[in-house]
Amino acid sequence: MTITKTALTTKRNGQPVRATAADGSSRKILRALLAFSIDKPRHSAESLAEQIGVPLSSTYRYIGILREADLIDEDGRGSFVLAPRVIGLAQAARAGTDLASIARPHMKRAAQEAGETVILIRRSGDRAICIERVESSSRIRLTFEVGTALPLHRGAGPKLLLAHLPQAECEATLNEAIARDPSFATHQKALLRELAMIREQGWSESRAEITPHVYAAAVGVRDANGVVAAVSFVAPAFRMPKASQIKLREQLQQVANDITKAYAAVTF
Repeated sequence: MTITKTALTTKRNGQPVRATAADGSSRKILRALLAFSIDKPRHSAESLAEQIGVPLSSTYRYIGILREADLIDEDGRGSFVLAPRVIGLAQAARAGTDLASIARPHMKRAAQEAGETVILIRRSGDRAICIERVESSSRIRLTFEVGTALPLHRGAGPKLLLAHLPQAECEATLNEAIARDPSFATHQKALLRELAMIREQGWSESRAEITPHVYAAAVGVRDANGVVAAVSFVAPAFRMPKASQIKLREQLQQVANDITKAYAAVTF
């Protein structure tokens, strides 16, 4: 079952004006921007259209808006890349993200104790963005780049963030996921049940949802308004029998509590 959402704004000529179209266009522009990544630094108009699930004519309109804002450039070969202005925005975001610098020492200690990679994820629009990582010292370890963008409905950290979104935002995010991948509709009810369980138990986990043979667990970092980030262990599945999973989640609860307390000291 697809969940629909319609927003109403102020009245025009005595009639309510629907804000869905404008809101949808804004989200698609953001999705086009977030389609660029370390693994995919270049996009053609066709690949962007496929990523955001709109006709090519609409994609060119969104590209025009992003170029006008100096957020993307044409590379001279018919593809588009992020413009230099984005570097400044990324640096400003990192400088303004006190949470990453506050979390880093706690993440480093957790990575050393557990021997696994630790990442910190925040939501940006309909994506979960890695804002900090500390890699495992193990010879076999997982690398996870800062700036990596993930869908909110897949993976331990993203699902934890999705579970704590307001209901309307959660529904809109799932509807957009279905629009991009209609086959996901068959998994929607199961995911909604899982999100309810995540809210109840306070942690999430995933197995091979983003990367094959990888186990991940996540716990929320909170501020006065609720969950603002997810701290997550990501580990090769072969090192994660049931007992190790339980121990890892216990360590994760502790590091999330430590980060929350440290963050509260400078924000509350």
